[in-house]
Amino acid sequence: MTDLHTLLGGSTPENNLAEEYARVVDHFGRIAGAVEDGNLYYAWDKVSGLRSALDAFEARLGKEVTADGETFQRFAGQDLDGAKTATAAVAFARSHRAGRLLHPAEQIKDEAVRQAVLDGEERSRRFRADLDG
Repeated sequence: MTDLHTLLGGSTPENNLAEEYARVVDHFGRIAGAVEDGNLYYAWDKVSGLRSALDAFEARLGKEVTADGETFQRFAGQDLDGAKTATAAVAFARSHRAGRLLHPAEQIKDEAVRQAVLDGEERSRRFRADLDG
């Protein structure tokens, strides 16, 4: 078993951004599931988590700039490797139901990373089956 984070290069700015993206997907999925179930209180309860996840995602991509007494956000992600971020984002997001719906495993171009993700999903599936069994 190969650790997914090791395959993705450890703690990098791209992986940190990808983890924030996975949080956004997770919270959005929780809200969507709650609405599907008619559990509006749970949906409402998860909105603050989604807002927090979006703020953290935005903070990794931007920086606050002050010019002429005015403060605003400016994109600061130009040094990030988009392909590495995409691979990690899909890999991390797939640990959540909404992530699996949004991102087929085939989107992960690196075969070793894709296999590590699929192996982890299979372990989780077997674990849940054992719990139900």
